[in-house]
Amino acid sequence: MDFQKLAEVYEELEKISSGNQMREILADFFKKVPNEYLKIVAYLTLGRIASEYEAVNLGMAEKSVLKAIAKAGASESAKVLKIMQQKGDAGLAAEEVLHRKPRTLISVKPLMIQDLFEGLHKIARTTGAGSQEAKSNILVSLLQRTSAKGAKYVTRIVLGMLRMGVGDMTVLDALALAFTGEKKNKEILEKAYNICPDAGIIAETLVKKGLAGLEKMEIHVGRPIKMMLAQRVDAWEEISKKIPEGLAVEGKYDGERVQAHKSKEKITLFSRRLENITEQFPDLAEYLITEIKAKEFILEAEVIAINEQGKHQPFQLLMQRRRKHDVAEYVKKIPVQAKVFDLLYLNGASLLQESYEKRYEQLGKIIPKSKHLALSDRLVNPELPALKQFFDKMLKEGYEGIMIKSLSGEYQAGARGWNWIKWKKEYVKELGDTFDLVIVGAYHGQGRRSGAYGALLCAAYNQKEDKFETVCKLGTGLTDEALEQLPKQLKKYQLSKKPARVDVKKELEPDIWFEPAVVVEVLAAEVTKSPVHTLGYALRFPRFIRFREDKNSEQATTKKEIVGMAK
Repeated sequence: MDFQKLAEVYEELEKISSGNQMREILADFFKKVPNEYLKIVAYLTLGRIASEYEAVNLGMAEKSVLKAIAKAGASESAKVLKIMQQKGDAGLAAEEVLHRKPRTLISVKPLMIQDLFEGLHKIARTTGAGSQEAKSNILVSLLQRTSAKGAKYVTRIVLGMLRMGVGDMTVLDALALAFTGEKKNKEILEKAYNICPDAGIIAETLVKKGLAGLEKMEIHVGRPIKMMLAQRVDAWEEISKKIPEGLAVEGKYDGERVQAHKSKEKITLFSRRLENITEQFPDLAEYLITEIKAKEFILEAEVIAINEQGKHQPFQLLMQRRRKHDVAEYVKKIPVQAKVFDLLYLNGASLLQESYEKRYEQLGKIIPKSKHLALSDRLVNPELPALKQFFDKMLKEGYEGIMIKSLSGEYQAGARGWNWIKWKKEYVKELGDTFDLVIVGAYHGQGRRSGAYGALLCAAYNQKEDKFETVCKLGTGLTDEALEQLPKQLKKYQLSKKPARVDVKKELEPDIWFEPAVVVEVLAAEVTKSPVHTLGYALRFPRFIRFREDKNSEQATTKKEIVGMAK
């Protein structure tokens, strides 16, 4: 299948500002794609060549990409760099340079999507001395075989900057429309996606085996499961209403949530974003292999930094372990402990449908207590005074708060259900709650903030309609230094127009638009009704707390959560 057809669809998607129209265009195109190529098209449309959890990295620096564009278009590197700087987009630079490519290249065999896919994987596999030159040469051959428009999108895919506003849920919507005729069947696709978060496999299974095949989707060790999420309540007394029967309360730790998979003496660690972070925690991988006596398992834990005495250390210290270089040095410098709290799979059997009580019982049989590996702190069926005392104890030990869990509850992959309730230290402060919001725009600063961003426009995720609705303007809590750095940090996601999945009223339109990608944690006093924000509610006195690099945009606080809190 000619890549030019896909490039034309991308060009159309880039021009529209309606999420529904985007889904319809994709659905119409998916119907025309030969079944054997639909998996590839799903990946490329998300700006990838594999699922996120496979961690396939093309490893091409912008400098090498610009060099390839220059060579493909028989132009000078300095000239290409100048065009890129003027347009602020390497893809647009490629389009302009390749638009004028020599006539001798016009007769080259057109670029097929399967050839592009294989070529990009070849780039990813190329390593070692001289690899940047070799990668660049492969890219040159791909660029020479496509049109100027095609070159724009090939360049953006290589640099991870496709920026069409298409998310995984958008692709699932379009697949449901294309192959079942009804958007409501997305629920079946999404349930399968929660077990197998791979849009390519979902697309392939749907066209080969239909909805019945998706309903039989099974766990595979080494492929992450979307993590279950917790609800929140406004008062202690609500807990017994939401979980009327048996419950357990666990510590909620200020660390990094990890899903660990073991098979054939191999450990793979996935983050909350389902990224493979095994190389960042080689010590944890070793503990899990040597200390847990089970052939195969999938378990979840919160990884915390500890000192020599085994005491919990701040989250900011743990974040220093998220690195590609000097890992061995930081393993010694910042030791960790895994607080294990759930078991999803054991020795060939899925435990997702089992009760939390049974899952934890199995977990207790395989987890030894050691300095670096331990079960979560826990009470079963405490009375309210004891529950509050446990909460206070967790805060004194430096943790975030507690998790309350239904003993009879199943593990609801990817869902935010009432089987789990979280209660954090922020909930008992005067400013009562935190929200994980997505940056969708920015406003130019004035006065002492002139030349930087004065405020950020933030949105919550409307999961039902797969769109982002504004809920606050954020400026408080960001230091002047942080605001100066934000333009560089957000440049990768900057757009020339409103993203299709972002819903903003005219009076709030920002000076600069961003693809919904960066998540920030925001503290607010309360939720109030708002005629200005598209969510229908606004956060009062929002204050920046930190960037949530462990979350993607579709893991942000949802509209349903905020509306529920407001009510």
